[in-house]
Amino acid sequence: MRITLSQIEAFYWAAKLGSIHAAARHLHVTQPAVSARIRELENTLDVQLFDRSRQRITLTDVGQSALRHAETTLHSSRQLEHFGKDRTLGGKLRLGADECSANVGLTAVIAQLKEHYPSLALEMTVDVGSVLNSKLNAGELDMALLTNPATGDDVSDIFIGWMPFYWVASPSLRINAEPFRPEHVRGHHIATHSPPSTLYTVVEGWLSSGGVDMAGLSTTNSLALISRLIGAGHAIGILPVPLLHDMLAMGMLQALPCDPPIPPARFYISYLTASHGAHIDSVVDITRDTLTRLNFLTPDHDSN
Repeated sequence: MRITLSQIEAFYWAAKLGSIHAAARHLHVTQPAVSARIRELENTLDVQLFDRSRQRITLTDVGQSALRHAETTLHSSRQLEHFGKDRTLGGKLRLGADECSANVGLTAVIAQLKEHYPSLALEMTVDVGSVLNSKLNAGELDMALLTNPATGDDVSDIFIGWMPFYWVASPSLRINAEPFRPEHVRGHHIATHSPPSTLYTVVEGWLSSGGVDMAGLSTTNSLALISRLIGAGHAIGILPVPLLHDMLAMGMLQALPCDPPIPPARFYISYLTASHGAHIDSVVDITRDTLTRLNFLTPDHDSN
């Protein structure tokens, strides 16, 4: 028996979306059909791709290796599928992005989307992830780039990597604590995102790990303002690493090696499953490939 593209698609989307149900919804087929295709692929390869002993299916070690081949195969097939057709998608794409991805990667993503789909109009929203999440669930966005989504049944979430964070401060503050621990925050003002946001949760979780509360806090929905407050020495804070490269290189900020390490956040492309029909796969692929080329995220949890 030869491997079919439908088997590879079923395996790929079940792995990426974390469940047979989500893969079936994405592929517009039944759950039994997805399960059957995965079993056929496993039989052909004579391997077990998923560990089915838990509530959510998880990849085996062999499955992890197979996923990389499946991703390459599907990318090539979609390139061929859209050969000569890429320029046909028109209409409007309502695209949301958190401020970090908007500042670091969105321009490159837009350039690639316009190259493939010159007739596509983009309506862009930049906000914190919790707002983007709500807009997706309400059907007010077609796609969003955000951390830790909590989306409903009409939205598909594609995990693309880990967002790392640093504690940072102005060099003028001369903070010499190495490593920087939660108790060292006392006496400093902290600037961060307003709750409920990923950044606020990261700060709160790190401080609480050392028994320190969120005193002396300024909150805003603007990463740019947070960065300026920190750079001017008015506050310290945790910021996403992709946003920091230039500021660290220019000496505008200093990173504070810390203990415990700051857990990275899971970063996703989330989209309305029914948006733009089959073309959404290509839009998601273009976005993911562009951010990957920019090294926007880290591929492994321990890379931070």
